[in-house]
Amino acid sequence: MTKKLLLVFILVIGSLLSPTQKAQASHAAGAELLYSWVSDSTYKIICKFYRDCSGITEPASITVCCMNSCTGFTYSLTLNKVAGTSNGQEVSTGCPGFPSTCNGGTFPGYREWIYEANYTLPSRCNFWRFFTGFSARNTAVTNLSNPGSQILYCEATLDNNYAQGNSSPYFSVKPVPYVCVNNPYNYNNGALDVNNDSMSFSIIQPRTGPTGCPYAVPTDIPFSNTSLFNLTNNPFSTANTFNINALNGQITFTPDIQQVAVITVLVKEFRNGNLIGTVMRDIQVIVKACTVPTPTLNLDTVTIVGGGWNNNRIEGCAGQPIGFCFNAKSADTNAILVVTSNNAQSAVGSTLTLTNHYTDSVRVCFNWSPTAADTGLRVLTFTVKDSTCSPPGIPILQTFVVPFYIWPITNIKKDTSICAGETVPLKVTGGTQFTWSVIPGGSPLTTLTCNNCSAPFATPLLTTQYIATSNLQAVCNRYKDTVTISVAPLPVFNAGPDTTTCINNSLLMNAHLQAVPGNVYSIKWFPSNFLNNDTLAMPICTPTKDTTYIIKITPNGQNRCAGYDTIKVKVIQGFRLNNADTAICAGQLVNTNVTGDNRYTYTWTPAIGVNNINAMAPTITPDTSRLYTIKASYPGCKDSLKTIFIDVQPNPIVFIGADRTICAGDTIQLQPLVTPGGYPNYSYSWTPAGGFNNPSIKNPIFNGLINTNATLTVTTPAGCNGNDNAAYTVIEADFLKATVSKQLCPGDTAELLIPATVNWVKWTPNLYIDDTSSTNPKVWPTAPTYYTVVGQDPSGCLDTEVLYVDVKSLATITLPDTIFLFPGDSYQFNPGGNCLYFSWFPLTGLNNPLISSPITSTQASMPLLLVLLQTI
Repeated sequence: MTKKLLLVFILVIGSLLSPTQKAQASHAAGAELLYSWVSDSTYKIICKFYRDCSGITEPASITVCCMNSCTGFTYSLTLNKVAGTSNGQEVSTGCPGFPSTCNGGTFPGYREWIYEANYTLPSRCNFWRFFTGFSARNTAVTNLSNPGSQILYCEATLDNNYAQGNSSPYFSVKPVPYVCVNNPYNYNNGALDVNNDSMSFSIIQPRTGPTGCPYAVPTDIPFSNTSLFNLTNNPFSTANTFNINALNGQITFTPDIQQVAVITVLVKEFRNGNLIGTVMRDIQVIVKACTVPTPTLNLDTVTIVGGGWNNNRIEGCAGQPIGFCFNAKSADTNAILVVTSNNAQSAVGSTLTLTNHYTDSVRVCFNWSPTAADTGLRVLTFTVKDSTCSPPGIPILQTFVVPFYIWPITNIKKDTSICAGETVPLKVTGGTQFTWSVIPGGSPLTTLTCNNCSAPFATPLLTTQYIATSNLQAVCNRYKDTVTISVAPLPVFNAGPDTTTCINNSLLMNAHLQAVPGNVYSIKWFPSNFLNNDTLAMPICTPTKDTTYIIKITPNGQNRCAGYDTIKVKVIQGFRLNNADTAICAGQLVNTNVTGDNRYTYTWTPAIGVNNINAMAPTITPDTSRLYTIKASYPGCKDSLKTIFIDVQPNPIVFIGADRTICAGDTIQLQPLVTPGGYPNYSYSWTPAGGFNNPSIKNPIFNGLINTNATLTVTTPAGCNGNDNAAYTVIEADFLKATVSKQLCPGDTAELLIPATVNWVKWTPNLYIDDTSSTNPKVWPTAPTYYTVVGQDPSGCLDTEVLYVDVKSLATITLPDTIFLFPGDSYQFNPGGNCLYFSWFPLTGLNNPLISSPITSTQASMPLLLVLLQTI
């Protein structure tokens, strides 16, 4: 049974008005503040207020202050009156003919008013306080000092850090009892807890305090007679007969005077030994002068079936029907007894059978089939009321508690499995004394640390069944239980030493499990990367990188018994030949570039030209074009191969012949010699390119236009090259350079001149020339004539030139023979002919003697001479 501390908070008659709404007359006879969990952090806050019908009207709402000690948070919550006709019912209807003040009579009457509101706590805290206060208490109260001026303070507390979702205990029996002077009295609030937590009960001093936020520490209200009253056995005048049972809350006393007394009951709620909440209830007890005999209750223990009477209580067992009967009697044979109970709340599903009800002796039989959820102490109350209503018409009743305890069945928690060599704690419940034994076939009883305790430790070497027998044989049919402790052997295996493999290679893993017959092993490799099945003892691994594997082997599903081993698989990542196929010139070498793992063994083939066939990156000097292969080998791995083709190209030797001389206009078909011959991939380049019809072929034609120093370069694709050059001299085509010595006038002679050195010349036409084979013949043509000469230089080159010999015409001029002028006249000459330049004589009378048409005046008569300087 979980233990739970709950404070039941009973509010004495006090106005539930807000602090600003003070009551003008005392009317509070009792109250309690409760809470009920709704969901998550939301709780329903409930206040039950017991109002004196002779006082002022009950409030429409009340204010409850909510605060916590963790952050100092404070919130003022308004609780509204619950709607419906059931609210405001009279607590005790009294007797016919003696109406209470609730129904127009004079007998004190009280009504129960319920207020509630939901509130979501904003945070978790180990101490929430809900409180309110009412002004003022009933002035008729006799055991408190100055009650009419005292606030009726009440509160409830909650630890929602440890017990989130807890509901407070609540009271199933109405308060404000009526008691006769000098009559023994039994009363119980009927506190119940829906969470089946543990409760403890005590009497505390009634308090006064704040009526709302902010919080102020409440103070105890002093007794009216501090020398007479105390909390131990006389909180009001009972001649020290007052007692409260801390386990079930049963109150007994015998009042010795008429009085109106107030007591406050504190209920603490525990769960697993932790205080998780409190509530308090203020109760007003009215003691009157009356002679009504007090009803009694006599439990007939012989009637108990399905249980027994032990430790001054009825004990039963979960899952086992139980029943008992008792008699309620009155010394007054005219009494009419009415029996009620809280069994519907404290023993859900139970039934009552009443025989001779409404007589002076009532037989009550209780029957119940408790479940596993009903274990623990049950506060089962029976209220016996004498409804005879003899004067003065006080409804006398007694509330009795029948101590009732439901044991859980004897149960060992629970069957379990352990690994060989481990110790497991056992725990048996359902009793207070136990005896252990074993079923043959397992380990001996000595594998338990104790044989007569509730919680021994077991260390069986093999699967064993233990039996625990409790002392509940008298009340429980199931007073023993058996637990099986399965012992799983530790797996024995070895994944082997760390290993090495190569990229793209498969490796067979092996856990080397030594399986024990009769056991089932589950296998798991972590990680599962690169494994074909991570649940096999021998999976195939095809890793691409170094991986550390953890193998876990679990026997019989017992994870605690699992064994572990590790194995690291190192992966040689292959190698990379960084050289592409290449071409070199004969005699050159290739420095290979290989990136790889030194754990490989490398071999180069063929060995020709390789300086070290077992080096990772040797130097290769091939004698001819070859395909070379590098092989990387590692034990247990497939060989890894790479190839490189080395194209060895010749170094060409070029010869284009001796220097050459040609005549202008001649050509040469070139025939160079390139060795070695037969190589198909030579490329040719003649420079300068302008002298060749195609400078990119082996045999171009030289066009012979200008003197050229020609170079032929022969190159392979790898850049292997050779060259040769020769001077090609081109004799100038216009080497004769023939000229005419002068222009001729008719009858003159000129020379034709050839300054070049020649082998021979020949002039044509053979007209007016003295020697057609001379380099400087004389000519005397009568008219302009073209002479052609052909000559050969010492190299045998020919040249032809044409000379124009210009023969000028004779000068002619025409003028009048005589011109007659009169004094003062002038005359402009206008000669005809082919002359360009003129000179006139004499100069006298001419305006300009050097022009063709001068003007003359009549100064004198004279002859004129015109001299022709140059003809057209």
